[in-house]
Amino acid sequence: MRSDEASRFLAELGIADDSVTPITGGWASWTFATGSGRILRVARNPEIDAAHRRESRLLPELAEAVSFAVPAPTHFGVHKGMTYMVYPRLPGRGLEPGDRVRAVAPMLAELHAFPVDRAAELLGCAVTAEAWRDDYLEIGKWVEGEVLPVLDGELRDRVRREYDATLPDLAAISPALIHRDLGCEHILTDPETGMPTGIIDFETATVGDPAIDYVGLLVTFGEQVTRELIAASGSEISWRLVRFYHWLGAAHAVKYGLAERDDAIVADGIEGLRRRLPG
Repeated sequence: MRSDEASRFLAELGIADDSVTPITGGWASWTFATGSGRILRVARNPEIDAAHRRESRLLPELAEAVSFAVPAPTHFGVHKGMTYMVYPRLPGRGLEPGDRVRAVAPMLAELHAFPVDRAAELLGCAVTAEAWRDDYLEIGKWVEGEVLPVLDGELRDRVRREYDATLPDLAAISPALIHRDLGCEHILTDPETGMPTGIIDFETATVGDPAIDYVGLLVTFGEQVTRELIAASGSEISWRLVRFYHWLGAAHAVKYGLAERDDAIVADGIEGLRRRLPG
């Protein structure tokens, strides 16, 4: 979608705006910022179309339940076969080193405390630890079939050993509403004060293990700060599972690099596995 198309579409919705600027870098949606302080997102494919539908059900209730800002759609519907949503643009930039990162702990505690049965109803997903474990049984199939063949024997054995050893832990989690893609770029922060103010981009939100929402913090701030945040949250978070999701992110990078035929991404993912795997 081009900016002029987005502008015409917004006018059809009764949102006249003389400035519509594309936000680049996202693969999931065509995203535009308007001069009047709104965001327009239009799904690029059926998978994201379904994600938008889930967000449209979750976000209004989540916005009422938490003290921090989340995007609350003012317009939602279908445009040329794909879902769209419009919501006020939330102020701030992504969380960075030097910001007041410890304020993230109560935000995550609030997110994970959202009533889990209601989250599952809104998102149309299962609410059991077994269902979460089963997701990783499926992930394990592409790890085995796509990632392991490009690793050397020693690294291949480490991946298999850690994956197999972690599966029982995945079946013992306490399910909660999770963001599941909580990189620090999705934690909005006041640039003047460094105080986190909101969380955005809930396309992958689901019910699962809250440990996964600490991985982005681990990547940016390291182990000590992340452990302190977990302790401050008052939640029972498995450090072993935080590390599992962390190294599995490198396996995702290998898979993506192979799909894109990008040797540099594959090599970076393999090096990430070497650094992140225990042992």
